[in-house]
Amino acid sequence: MNDTASEALKAIFPGETEMAHLMRATDWSATPLGHPAGWPDALKIPLRMLLTSRFEMWLGWGPDLSFFYNDAYIPTLGVKHPAALGRPFRDVWSEVYEEVKDQVASVAAGGSTWNDALLLLLERSGFPEETYHSFSYSPLHDSNGTVAGLLCVVSEETERVITERRMAMLRLLGARFVESLDVDSIKTSICATLSANRRDFPFALMRLGDAGTTEFWACTEDASHLAVFPWAGSDNPGSKIQLPSDLRLPSGPWEKPPSEALVIQIPGAAGAPAAGTLVLALNPYRRDEDLSGFAELIAAQISGAIANVRTLETERRRAERIWKHARDLMIVVDADGVIRSASPAWTRILGHPVEDVVGQNLDRFVLADDMADTHSALDQAVSGADVTGFENRYVTAGGDARWISWHTSQEDGLVYAYGRDVTEQKAASDALASAENALRQSQKMEAVGQLTGGIAHDFNNLLTGIIGSLEMMQRKSAQGRTADVDRYAAAATTSANRAAALTQRLLAFSRRQSLDPKRVDANQLVRGMEELLRRSIGEAVELECVASGGLWPTRCDPNQLESAILNLSINARDAMPTGGRLTIETGNASIDEGYARRNSFATPGQYVTISVTDTGTGMTPEVVSKAFDPFFTTKPIGQGTGLGLSMIYGFARQSGGFVNIYSEVGLGSTIRIYLPRDRGSDPDEEVEDEPGELVRSEDGDIVLVVEDEEAVRALIVDVLQELGYRTMEAVDGPSGLEILQSEKKIDLLVTDVGLPGLNGRQLADAARVSRPELKILFVTGYAHNAAVGNGLLEPGMEIITKPFTIDKLASRVRMIVEG
Repeated sequence: MNDTASEALKAIFPGETEMAHLMRATDWSATPLGHPAGWPDALKIPLRMLLTSRFEMWLGWGPDLSFFYNDAYIPTLGVKHPAALGRPFRDVWSEVYEEVKDQVASVAAGGSTWNDALLLLLERSGFPEETYHSFSYSPLHDSNGTVAGLLCVVSEETERVITERRMAMLRLLGARFVESLDVDSIKTSICATLSANRRDFPFALMRLGDAGTTEFWACTEDASHLAVFPWAGSDNPGSKIQLPSDLRLPSGPWEKPPSEALVIQIPGAAGAPAAGTLVLALNPYRRDEDLSGFAELIAAQISGAIANVRTLETERRRAERIWKHARDLMIVVDADGVIRSASPAWTRILGHPVEDVVGQNLDRFVLADDMADTHSALDQAVSGADVTGFENRYVTAGGDARWISWHTSQEDGLVYAYGRDVTEQKAASDALASAENALRQSQKMEAVGQLTGGIAHDFNNLLTGIIGSLEMMQRKSAQGRTADVDRYAAAATTSANRAAALTQRLLAFSRRQSLDPKRVDANQLVRGMEELLRRSIGEAVELECVASGGLWPTRCDPNQLESAILNLSINARDAMPTGGRLTIETGNASIDEGYARRNSFATPGQYVTISVTDTGTGMTPEVVSKAFDPFFTTKPIGQGTGLGLSMIYGFARQSGGFVNIYSEVGLGSTIRIYLPRDRGSDPDEEVEDEPGELVRSEDGDIVLVVEDEEAVRALIVDVLQELGYRTMEAVDGPSGLEILQSEKKIDLLVTDVGLPGLNGRQLADAARVSRPELKILFVTGYAHNAAVGNGLLEPGMEIITKPFTIDKLASRVRMIVEG
């Protein structure tokens, strides 16, 4: 293949992914689609989107829906990859086509579909497998508006659905065991729970007792005939056995019966012999999965429930012995609430003599406000429910109220209840909760006060410079004295630029700034800053720059990285008031899982590091813990905003990296910025905006300006008109889209990102459907436009950040219009 043909295929199948290479290497001329050079844009455009997306996606094209997919979709295909490429959709997923063919027909008619965690038995591992996928089908139209294909965006939900199903089963089993008072109720709880999840276990058998107990009992009704079967392997707990094929085996919700089962031992409590055995038939559509760990959790819960019941029975036998000596209240109550018996503790806690209590109704002693809840709890206890932790208030002989926490059991129509006096604990708990709430509120208000106070302090200083300079310009102009106007204008501009810089720092901390990421050689960037750094730190500090050999490239906003290095260098200078050594060093770092676990913001991967080390005073652990907090500073008032390190932290996090501090008091500090390694190819050289003479448009190009802020819109329109452009205006996304969908000629779209109704990126994407070559300049003051400002700009798109100068706006417009 010659270079021209290769470049043409790269334009159709962009990127260096596995699927991009595979599609470029495929002989499409031998398929019904023909050579890619003849493919319509209606196919090429979504193909480019598919290949560059990290979401699972596939598309079908033509009458047979010839199958295309990206790297993210390969795990879903399994063994069908790579043979699935280019084959008809009906053949690729023949096993589930009947389930989705109606949806395919709906898309062919111009509709779209959505499926939430749909069960599909996919043969991607060589056998039918239970899987769950959320996906949508959307039509792809050709140039005539006819549906010519289908686009599918997929998210596999299999692990989530199955994990949630099993966790719900364990929670349900535990909840039911709480109410189990004897072995029979444990059996009932087990059967009810296993019957509710027959997808994992189509049927279950169980025996309780030692190995001498040979008969099993069935947890599902249609498995009762299996209870007397001599299960091979059942004396070897922990094994997987093949189920007899000649038996009528329950299949649960599946069409296919199970072929294997797990035999799991129910452990005895505290080293006692095994309490029994579980036989769990396995899901025939998850046959490669090891469920022994899950089954052992079930067996452990059963073991715990049995131990609890046996403990409860022992405690019941002790109840009579401890009745007279118990410190807690003990009473026997009938279904009408009449107290049949009361322990001596009643007199000690509530002051009422026992002989005055027996035969009386509970209503005589319960606080009126708690009466309704008490009747409800008694009804539950009478019905056999185990009431646990029910709290109500009782009136003492002296007229006070005491909180009692009750636990009950029921036998022969009588409720046996014991209650603990928790009055002091509740008072202490309430006091602690109140104190904690007050502390949290105080900390929140302190942080908010620190933040707003710092912002107000700095902005008031800057606004004084701006307002004062503007007022002096007005006075001088009114007096006809224009000589000093330029000086005041320069002062106002300087203060405004400082305010803009402060805003960027705030945005950096909150990761809301607009970044302009580029491929960066950190060695080259540090070398280019060396003279600036020497002037900034002074002669008393010795500077050493150590460039790492073989340094990887990174992708970040180079201006923000320069600002971060300069900020750290100035901080280091201030930490060495009598002089010292400042070392700036670059390097490569690979972060493993262990390091990531110890550092919550780190993600495993390869990083480029920039370290700034000083031999200064160092920081205490307390200062290190607060170093990235907004407005935290150890400098005197007026000598620092406290935003420097927080800005660096925000920039690194927004760029996909993180920052670490290493410091010892008296020895110095190292602050290391980690930025992700960039594995992309070298980009074309980028042209920076340069101020200069404004060049007028000689062609009268037409620019549509969409901006909801009237003053900004008017400024942009005035600048464009002075440069010779013809302009149209829109105040929001929908009105801008209406113009873009008309037949009017438009050479450039200038749009704010944060528009009401339809944001700038949505407006641009919608415009390019009908105007694919439209040039677009985004304008933004914040980074809710992550999809615009973080390296995802398409060809013919540029971005400019507020506030901007007229020169910069004009230069950027000229650059994008002239290509």
